[in-house]
Amino acid sequence: MKSFFKYASLLAAAVMLLSCEKDNNDQNGGTDTPGAGVFKLVADKDVIQSNGTDATTLTVYLDGVDVTAESVIYNDAKEVVTLNEGKFTASKDGEYKFWASYGTYTTFDKNQDDSGMITVKAISVAVPEVAEDPDSKKTSFVHRAFLTQYTGTGCGYCPYMIKIIRELMADNTIPGKAVLAAVHSYSNADPAYISAPRVNNYPYMHINLDKGFSHTQGSAPLYAEVNSIAASDAKAGISVNPVLYEDGTLVLKVSVKAAVDGEYRVGAWLLEDGIYGQQSDYDGVGDNSFNTHENCVRSIESRYDGEWAGKDLGAIKAGQTAEKTFVMDVKLTGAKAWKVENLHLAMIVSSKEGSRYVVCNAIDCPIDAPTPFEYK
Repeated sequence: MKSFFKYASLLAAAVMLLSCEKDNNDQNGGTDTPGAGVFKLVADKDVIQSNGTDATTLTVYLDGVDVTAESVIYNDAKEVVTLNEGKFTASKDGEYKFWASYGTYTTFDKNQDDSGMITVKAISVAVPEVAEDPDSKKTSFVHRAFLTQYTGTGCGYCPYMIKIIRELMADNTIPGKAVLAAVHSYSNADPAYISAPRVNNYPYMHINLDKGFSHTQGSAPLYAEVNSIAASDAKAGISVNPVLYEDGTLVLKVSVKAAVDGEYRVGAWLLEDGIYGQQSDYDGVGDNSFNTHENCVRSIESRYDGEWAGKDLGAIKAGQTAEKTFVMDVKLTGAKAWKVENLHLAMIVSSKEGSRYVVCNAIDCPIDAPTPFEYK
């Protein structure tokens, strides 16, 4: 079945049957560029309170050895940053970018995202604690696939994919065995438009930001792949504790627990349900209900090293955890304000597979309550 799946996916992409073509170059959701090299600058916290006392510690490593004392740390204006025992604090909200040099080594690279600089965000609101672990000794997590649907209201063939997705929703495959994120990147006339990620031909889908799926294959291969993923052991689990503040700042405290040793990343995708937009439908596949769109991606904190598979957590030993804090801005006012009651989160964790990262688990969770690790 797997070989059939791969062959059908390639064939569908090659012949572009029943697809709406777009001119862009992000067909696979990322690149094959490896992650950080042997010389790097690391912050133990990437979000701090702007109260002048909450601090993040910046450390410079060369081949795993701490060389901070012999290194120079700069900000994005290329000014030397003076730290007290390696700690950085802020008294104003904002994003602070840093890079480091050590002899002939430098983390600055204009060809990388943010030129190779790390970013520390300072916010005025408090960062929540991690969600309580219901059983710290367990690592047998419920396993779900992550489905990224590339779509748009102006795409006349997209109802074919919507129909397949609704089939999976009808029997609870979504969200029981898979988490769906609908990326409306086809046209900026779409009320749920988001500029990226994009693909060359719509509709299209990625499974775990890795394997491709076309609606021309029918639902059977998608069911087979999702069922296979859900039945397999998850390499890691995710918990999240979100807090939405009155000013529209959404702060997420995320914890990833590894079931097996590995290198991991974690990402947050903010979704909204119930967005109305007239769906183009060349062949009359759908009905009026196809004009209401669910799981629409509103904001993403998951881009790193040219991939969408999450922010870097580094190596995690089996049974151990790593934490990450995300900050998102929720549009609460204006004609295009998001409906808070319709917002929820898709959280993903990915593991390093060869030279790239592949999603190894996902959860769909509310924005107003903690979601602990979900064990089998």
